[in-house]
Amino acid sequence: MSLSQLSTTDSLEQVLTRSKNEAKVDVLNQLTYEFITVDNEKVQLYNGQAIELSKKIAYRKGEAVAYTYKGVNEYLSGFLAPAHVHLHKGLRLSEQIGDRKNTGYSFLQLGNLSLEEVATDSALYFFNKALFFFSDESDPATLSKIYRNMSAAYGQQHKIDQQQTYLDSAIAIRRRLPKKALLIEALLLKANNNIRNNNVGAADSILSDAEKIAASANEYEESRYDILHIKGLILFKKSNVDDAMVLMDSASSYFLEKSLIRKYVTLQMDVSLEFAHRAEYELALDHLYPALELCKLRGFNAEVRSIITTMGWIHYRLGDFPQAVVLADEVIALQTDTQLKAEIGTAFLLKGATLTELGRFDEAQNNLDSAFNVFQAVDAKRGSSDAMMYLGYLRVKQKMYEEALVYYGRSLELADEAQSDYSLAQVNWGMADAYFKLKKFKESAHFLNKAEYYCGLTEANEILIMCFNTRRDLLAAQGQFEASLAYSMKASQLKDSLHKSDISRKFANLEKMHQIDQRDRDIQALQQEKLLADNQIALQKSKLDQQFLLLIVGLAGLALLSFVAVAYYRFYRRIKALHFTIVEKNQRIQVQSEELAANNERISELNRGLEQLVEEKTNELVKTNQELVKYNNELVQFSYTVSHHIRGPVARLLGLSDLASRQQNDTSSKELIGLMGTTAEDLDQIIKDLGQLLDLRTTPSHYREPVDLKKEWQESVRLLKESLTGNETIESDFSTLPEIFTVQSMIQSIFHNLLSNAIKYQSWDRSLVVKAKSWEVDASAVIQITDNGLGFDAELYKKQLFKLYKRFHTHVAGRGIGLYLVKAQLDILHGSIEVESAPNEGTSVTITIPLESKKQVLANKLFDTSEN
Repeated sequence: MSLSQLSTTDSLEQVLTRSKNEAKVDVLNQLTYEFITVDNEKVQLYNGQAIELSKKIAYRKGEAVAYTYKGVNEYLSGFLAPAHVHLHKGLRLSEQIGDRKNTGYSFLQLGNLSLEEVATDSALYFFNKALFFFSDESDPATLSKIYRNMSAAYGQQHKIDQQQTYLDSAIAIRRRLPKKALLIEALLLKANNNIRNNNVGAADSILSDAEKIAASANEYEESRYDILHIKGLILFKKSNVDDAMVLMDSASSYFLEKSLIRKYVTLQMDVSLEFAHRAEYELALDHLYPALELCKLRGFNAEVRSIITTMGWIHYRLGDFPQAVVLADEVIALQTDTQLKAEIGTAFLLKGATLTELGRFDEAQNNLDSAFNVFQAVDAKRGSSDAMMYLGYLRVKQKMYEEALVYYGRSLELADEAQSDYSLAQVNWGMADAYFKLKKFKESAHFLNKAEYYCGLTEANEILIMCFNTRRDLLAAQGQFEASLAYSMKASQLKDSLHKSDISRKFANLEKMHQIDQRDRDIQALQQEKLLADNQIALQKSKLDQQFLLLIVGLAGLALLSFVAVAYYRFYRRIKALHFTIVEKNQRIQVQSEELAANNERISELNRGLEQLVEEKTNELVKTNQELVKYNNELVQFSYTVSHHIRGPVARLLGLSDLASRQQNDTSSKELIGLMGTTAEDLDQIIKDLGQLLDLRTTPSHYREPVDLKKEWQESVRLLKESLTGNETIESDFSTLPEIFTVQSMIQSIFHNLLSNAIKYQSWDRSLVVKAKSWEVDASAVIQITDNGLGFDAELYKKQLFKLYKRFHTHVAGRGIGLYLVKAQLDILHGSIEVESAPNEGTSVTITIPLESKKQVLANKLFDTSEN
């Protein structure tokens, strides 16, 4: 609720306390209207009072408006049956007393209710009835709502031109209204239509317009979360999934908290469709199940059918064909007279595609024909294209390839008319597959290229995997075994990456849930401590109030006794004695007041101590979280190495083994066996690298000792002597800092790796020059090694410099582990490394290692090298 709306409701609630009879009913109805999408409890409270009072005083106009608002609240909350009853009751009362405004408004809401029930013909009937009462623009806001909802009705009927015309009319009217929430809602609807038509650029532009209006007008809170919903969809289309989910989670929590169930369900369905499109099916189902339960509970039948259909397609993609048939049959069984025909067509399409996979070809043909006829009847070109495509796939399964090409060709024309990149990707793959089976390799390659192009536009990963597998078979059939193997590996790697993305996002969600739970527990503990402190303060305040009351009573007694003393002199002595008693009590009260002040001071100190304790606990939690993040990153890096770099050689071995088993030619077999041997050596080297990394991480401590830098440098030169030609210039100057106390084996390894890189990546246009020197800065040893070799773009590869198996020159043999080992060893020594380099200008590596005094080293000969 915006500040202006809060001001309105506060003002109305103040007016309500002073109103009576008919005026009070009108104020109650106005409050119901203001809270109708904000606070359901207040809506029921004020609406119930309005109905009761209007009946009591026989105020029929107020009663009619109250019943209309009651019906609106009911259908917004998902209770459609009672909404019909109360909207019609409000309409009848308004017609009887000649209230044109509420009559037209009731027709509008009956149209909205019909729209919810997917009864588009009834909806348009009611909207046209409402238009009769508001066409004079006496109430432009309501007129814009009629146009907006007529646009939605025509959208359900796939009449795109009428849909866009009425929506633009609504936007034009709403730009002139002082309240901008309605304008923002219409702009977001138009942006969503563009997203569904794959026009992300136009949607982004419209969303920017809506954001500017919301920012300048400080409009309703609900509008801002609607904007987050649409912005999340746009980020999904731009493949920015993590940022999209942050926005979607925020909007989802708000909709659920405010009982905006339909918006919550719509958001969950949108998110699930995006994950399904990206082949992250488990995440898609995670969002569909809670949405389905809410829809069944609230009676959102149209959404129930849509969700079940989507779940059926996901099970189809996962290969669970029996379950996909069950879900398709469930949607068909739920068919009603008001159901959109396109939904039935989609259910027939799902069933036909699934029966094709199960080998029940006659049943599949019947269902696919039914789907095509339904889509043709409603002029749904993409649906018609998909039906033709699956009919072509059915013919492929029946090995009737020429007929399959005819169906695929018709599907291609319809997909092009529908401008559906996803359908174009799928049908082009179907054409390539059919031509491959006809052994027309040139045509197959042509359509594979087109399919991969459209996959790139839509991130259709599942289709791209199918393209890679078909191209693998195509290249193998042409005798291009190495290229075939490469595409086999691409398919495996893409499938693995999809699985890894799914698991990583689940771990991120679990970590987020854990953090939220921990935060809630901390807040609950602090609230309990605060409650205890508040109770102590309240107790002290109660005592103070009692003492103050006693003081007042004492003063009153003193005044009375003074009056008695003047009037009754003979009681002077008794009055004097009583006076002394009162003074003594006052002294005791003063002492108690001082004690109370001291108690308050102790409570304040307790609160300050509590705040300090909370701060310390917070710092401990932050430190613990940082350590968990660090260890998690190392675990993810190791997991990536095992799943990716070992997976590559294993996949090559399997592919080469398969090709060798099919090869009849001895020469080709020998070549393949040779490749298998090379791959096995690669796998062995990777395992040795991983063993070296594990030794480095698991060794709990290393001995430190005085290390002669010049000696270690000369040893590295000696070990690499076979790699030198004699034309190189290798210089060193360790005179400024000749010796440091550290781990000798690590310094030797660092020198060896850096010098090896300088020799390996030297420029053949000039003689190699390598210089090494050392000095001390701020109690740290600084060692710098420079060369005039090939160099690389250090700024471009900044984030990849110290990652495992990352290489920046591929013309020289190497594994990409040297800089990773140097960085890991420096981390253990609590040191750091900086790299400066530019293409064809050479490289400069500067390492820094903290120094300790000789006394400290001798006091602790063992040096703990475990990471902080």
